[in-house]
Amino acid sequence: MFDTVEIDDRIAKCERILAADPQSQIFAALADAYRKSGDVVRAYDICHQGLMLHPEYASARIVMTKIHLAKENYEQAWTELQRTIDIAGRTRSTDLLEAEILIRRGQKSEAAAIIDRLSGSDPDDENIKRLLEMIEKEETTSVRLEPKTRNVGEPAFDHSPQEHAVEKKGISLPQAIGLLKITPRVLGVLAVGNEGLILEARIDSSYSKEEFGALSKGIYDNVVQSMSRVGLGAAFEVLIETAAAKIWIIKKRKYFLVVYSRDDVSMGALKLKVDELFGNIEL
Repeated sequence: MFDTVEIDDRIAKCERILAADPQSQIFAALADAYRKSGDVVRAYDICHQGLMLHPEYASARIVMTKIHLAKENYEQAWTELQRTIDIAGRTRSTDLLEAEILIRRGQKSEAAAIIDRLSGSDPDDENIKRLLEMIEKEETTSVRLEPKTRNVGEPAFDHSPQEHAVEKKGISLPQAIGLLKITPRVLGVLAVGNEGLILEARIDSSYSKEEFGALSKGIYDNVVQSMSRVGLGAAFEVLIETAAAKIWIIKKRKYFLVVYSRDDVSMGALKLKVDELFGNIEL
């Protein structure tokens, strides 16, 4: 379940930003917040209007796919998702959504094949567990995913991922962001979800973290789309240098790390600090 107070606060902030700038890509975050609040009609209206202005904004199309799912419009969800893939290519997020739509449409064997492939890289993913539960709850014949074989003497998978993760990572994402924020000449650090929503942020009060997150995600998406068109492959980092600042966008597996700094920051030292703090952190 979603925290209603947090969702209401996010809606209020996004509404203010969108009212001040109707062209802002914050509409995607606003629509998703309304979806999570249960108001899918309002979510659809906002997302639809925003996509008329930003038809190539892949993150917004992901949100629209989820809105169609919430409305049980599975065919529209499928069409929207394929449009997203055409724009920005396949990601883990699109694969998870594709599996969910297939389950909803009764195509459980196709969904199971996707889930089995995704679980190989991250068996503890809560989304994978949720999709498996969806399959099990279906009244029709369930699809069994064959367990992966292991060599004799190889330890079984550790089913205590949280304790193991704490030991491996050492510090949490909020702690790492806080430590990076106090680095000299760093003005802000944000973790932005793959759908453009803020997961964690430490940024000077003169800036809106929601708008900054949407801006950074929009920049990254545009770079990826442009590089894809000319066949240069995926972009893992984007660095923007202006007369007064630098914006460094780093693609992690499940989120984007955005570092906003003064223009005179040492990028070499900053990179070492980021590697030290975030090298082993995933969500």
